[in-house]
Amino acid sequence: MALEIRPLHLGTLTVDKSGLTLRKGLGSKVQAPCFGWLVLGGAEPVLVDTGPSDDPAWGARFHNPLERDPSQSMERQLARHGVSPDSIRHVVLTHLHWDHCYGNACFPNATFYVQKAEYDYALAPFPCDAPIYESGFERPPYRVGEERYRLVDGEADPFDGIRLIGLPGHSPGLQGVLVATDSGPTLIGSDHFPLFENFEENIPTGIIHSLADWYGATKRVRALGARVLPGHDMRVMDRDRY
Repeated sequence: MALEIRPLHLGTLTVDKSGLTLRKGLGSKVQAPCFGWLVLGGAEPVLVDTGPSDDPAWGARFHNPLERDPSQSMERQLARHGVSPDSIRHVVLTHLHWDHCYGNACFPNATFYVQKAEYDYALAPFPCDAPIYESGFERPPYRVGEERYRLVDGEADPFDGIRLIGLPGHSPGLQGVLVATDSGPTLIGSDHFPLFENFEENIPTGIIHSLADWYGATKRVRALGARVLPGHDMRVMDRDRY
């Protein structure tokens, strides 16, 4: 079964590049788009990640400057492909950082597929990681919809043509999504590879939980021979489908 991936542009963060490329680009500000990914062609649409807060002031206050215009709402982005939030029954969360799961509330009918290691860590992260999970807030975004979480332990094939692959490093339980497309296997790499250059030049992501895990998971990715789609690279938008 050949599937296709549609990137959804859900806003743009302004970040220090060293947060994307470890020990490189310190002081250089870059535009980092936030993506959701709509996978079409199977029995039902599958969404990967629900994006950042829809309040740019919130993002800027607690994280990084965020630009998000009305056309970049989840509802509007899905509508471009003839899909409504209510019709989405399956959402894969690559990890539980704020900019990947803030839109969970948009999907009242969805089951969320999350790595157990990621969920366990989000509940009690190291203090340095707590802000990116918003764990100090009364209702962290990753806890919205948690009663419908399906916890995954390692690799899984929840849908035809879609495999979930553990890629720890950036966070303990980040998972990539390997999709069988017409042009061959394509990996939604999320923040394991925030930019194309992370994969191309073997540069770890700048926000890192475990370097050993990052290099080990990257070695496994290379063995797949898949095309990689990074999590925050504007060049992803050069195409409207993969």
